[in-house]
Amino acid sequence: MSREKETKTIKSVEKAFQVIDYLSESSEGKGITEISQAMNSRVSATYHLVNTLKELGVVHQNPATKKYKLGLKLWQIGMRAYHQNELAKILLPYLRKLREMTGETVNLTVLEGKEIVYIAQAESEHLLKMFTRIGATAPLHCTGAGKILLAYLPEQKQKQLLDTIDLTRYTSKTIVDRNELMQELAKIKKQGYGRDDEEREEGVRCVGAPVFGPDRQIISCISISGPKERFSEENQVKWIGLVKEIALEATNFLCHNK
Repeated sequence: MSREKETKTIKSVEKAFQVIDYLSESSEGKGITEISQAMNSRVSATYHLVNTLKELGVVHQNPATKKYKLGLKLWQIGMRAYHQNELAKILLPYLRKLREMTGETVNLTVLEGKEIVYIAQAESEHLLKMFTRIGATAPLHCTGAGKILLAYLPEQKQKQLLDTIDLTRYTSKTIVDRNELMQELAKIKKQGYGRDDEEREEGVRCVGAPVFGPDRQIISCISISGPKERFSEENQVKWIGLVKEIALEATNFLCHNK
């Protein structure tokens, strides 16, 4: 692949971020003409771009002055990123502690939209191990962490998500029936932990437990993942106890240091 192709970007996305950056420097807001001049773009093209950003909530137009400023959407996204990064830093010692206790890779995940996002990891020292890139996403219905994050949601929010996610089959063990998944979620909530028994990827197993915030709502999931050869029933029973213990320690810390 040539260097030119490797660095190819989408110009409209570049332009959108240039507009966002430009508006971030102004507390009073800017009009379409000012923005188009700063971007060296046609007024009509600038209008369509800014209007799209407005519809997305990224920019806000003052009804009186007709000028544009940054909208609340960016603040919301920024706060999510801040809290996720802070949460990862705070809970990383708990992941490392659990990794030392089990020898397996330990992940911290949060719910983002219709997926889970991996925000921190303590990697196993085994040659054969699980590794997931920080920032990577995964489905809800076929991962231990995803099912845990689903299980502890308020009933209405859980229903909304179940109405929108695709129950895609990844292996012969993936749950693709909604009623069966709901039974699994109820079981997880009752027992306080969840499992992934080769439901996302053949040969890979996972056990995890929920972490709650000061408002007693689920905030993240701590999970242990590894090859099924090391996830014997005996080890799983032991590790379920450990992951629940560490998740409770993390919850207590968050609740008492709010």
